[in-house]
Amino acid sequence: MSNELRGGSRLLEKIDLNGTWELHPVAEFSSLWSSEAAPKEGWVTQEIPAQWQESGSFPNYAGKMVYRKSFAFSPKSDRVYRLEIGGIFYKYRVYLNNYALGGREGYFYPTHFNITPYLRENNLLILEVESPEAEESSAMLTGVFSGHPAFPENYNPGGIWQPIRILSSGPALIESWNLRTDQLNGNEAILTLTMEIYSTLATEIVVKFRLSPGNFKGAEFTQEYSLTVQKGENIFKHQLELKGVKPWQTWDVGSPNLYRVTLLLEAKEETWDRIDSVFGIRSFELKNLIPYLNGERLLIKGSNYLPPALFLSKLDQEAYGAEIALLKESHQNMVRCYKHIETPGFYQAMDEAGILVWQDFPVNSNYSFSHLTGVFHQLEEMFRSLGNHPAVVLWTICNQSGYEERQERIRPVFRPQLEKLAARLGELDPGRPVIPLSGSQSFFASADTGFNFQFPTEIFKFDQFRQGLRKRFIRFVSWFGRSSFNPEEQDEDQQILVRTDYLPTSWKQCKTQEELKALSQREQGEALRFYIDRLRFHKYRPTGGMLLFCFRDLIPGAFWSVVDCRGTPKESFKMVALCYRPVYVFALLPREYYRERTVLQFPICFSNDRKGPDLPVIPVKARLTDPRGQLVWKGQWTVTPLSDEETRVLGEVSVMLMMKGVYNLNLTWEDKGENIENIYQIKSEES
Repeated sequence: MSNELRGGSRLLEKIDLNGTWELHPVAEFSSLWSSEAAPKEGWVTQEIPAQWQESGSFPNYAGKMVYRKSFAFSPKSDRVYRLEIGGIFYKYRVYLNNYALGGREGYFYPTHFNITPYLRENNLLILEVESPEAEESSAMLTGVFSGHPAFPENYNPGGIWQPIRILSSGPALIESWNLRTDQLNGNEAILTLTMEIYSTLATEIVVKFRLSPGNFKGAEFTQEYSLTVQKGENIFKHQLELKGVKPWQTWDVGSPNLYRVTLLLEAKEETWDRIDSVFGIRSFELKNLIPYLNGERLLIKGSNYLPPALFLSKLDQEAYGAEIALLKESHQNMVRCYKHIETPGFYQAMDEAGILVWQDFPVNSNYSFSHLTGVFHQLEEMFRSLGNHPAVVLWTICNQSGYEERQERIRPVFRPQLEKLAARLGELDPGRPVIPLSGSQSFFASADTGFNFQFPTEIFKFDQFRQGLRKRFIRFVSWFGRSSFNPEEQDEDQQILVRTDYLPTSWKQCKTQEELKALSQREQGEALRFYIDRLRFHKYRPTGGMLLFCFRDLIPGAFWSVVDCRGTPKESFKMVALCYRPVYVFALLPREYYRERTVLQFPICFSNDRKGPDLPVIPVKARLTDPRGQLVWKGQWTVTPLSDEETRVLGEVSVMLMMKGVYNLNLTWEDKGENIENIYQIKSEES
């Protein structure tokens, strides 16, 4: 147990209750477990935070678990003490010294209980934790953590996955706060500060607000307010007009400028409570699903993001740092938290890195909505937990995008419930767009879409969505990709052990897992390039963004990720890094195969996402060679890029294919001293 002074005030203290806890699985909860008659046998110790399947004692367990911890304490009479529970999968009740403090449902948000009246010199804290099996997911808001193929069979996330501690403060304290950018015009901004203040008495207090540069040099802003608070809940709201601000930007177009936020409650010459956090001043909106960051268009290039570990309790800033390095290496400026809410450290890391976050609320399409009040509570807690992060720019209530060949039909009563939730979230957070149902192809709703046409047999069906009224479905494509195989490290030379009737046709020729790995990852890269080429061709006409599925997987085997469960990039990752480059030259090939003695026609395209005047000239070369290696066509251009321009066509290729075999198209360009090459193979078959 450790003490940490906050803000130099004697009233502000954090007491850690992590460390060794005792666990006991139970069939049912009862008062027996908090009494002296509780069984002595069957208890297992575990270091908290942790999830119970991390323990060797409960590798496949799902259900109910009792946690207990004894601790000594010396409460002071002039303080308010709160028990902070950072996060528990999935629902729980709390007892301190046989007093029932209450319970919560929902894994991702912190909860505070006033324990001032119940603290003793010697204390017993008991938690009744329940995390049901995935089959009961229709009654839980667990998203991807319930039955998704990314996770192993019998996986259950149950347990105390975030820290538990005691917070002390003065008689008034800050229960929640939100800082929102209402307007941003150059270096001038209007912000709204909202605070929920709880007080144990009616009194006079002073609120002090400071906004100071965190990772850059600039102006500091301070405000001070004198308030009269009543006993109980108090709402404080104030608008600030600031000049000389530096906006937060994504890493690929600017700097993620962060301010340090300090909020103080003071009375009687003492600090009663203090908040220290970070904030970025920025605006974000969607116009026909084209993103605008700080008033300027931004092409989104990113991926759907799964947790980088099976157990969230084990994630730290080092793990996220490795993820961010790969995201930047592959030129991504957004990740979508696919059907889950991440750890607090994830959002801090994305704020600092300048990577946008599209946040899903963890409602699965089979959710029953039997307890709507609880759903609204969790929705509001999501906003309270994440609403101050500049990286979080977009909300979705239910994400229907996925790998299924046919989308599950949405129940008639389901969509109205989603729209109610979206309306409530929009009231809480008018500064971010809210999409009620994501991934559904509807002529009547402006929403993102997903595609699962597979390479090479059916992928060209996607081209039907590039013309006419169907172009509305490619305004923002938030799901596309193909699976690839990643074996256990020691199994790469072994024969394929899975049933071949479950494999794509092209994979069945492989005899070893290493062959399957190489072929599947190459085909995955080709499929990703197919989609990205076409979406970049339609940049802003009408496409505003693209998110591949997915960034990383969690277990070996066949999955859609471009980074394996060990954090190692697959071969397909290299293709993503090429296709997402800010300056990209590509070809739009209309078919997978061509007949001998037919005319091959396609455009050579140039896409530039860099912003600013006087961008450096880009020399581009193109060469097409026949199966013998002889040159049959070439082109050369000197391109002067325009700031964040729509994709342009450099030239049209028109060549008669005189022989069967593989033709090679080599596109090369120089970008900031780096020579880039994009190679396409064109197959010609006998007539």
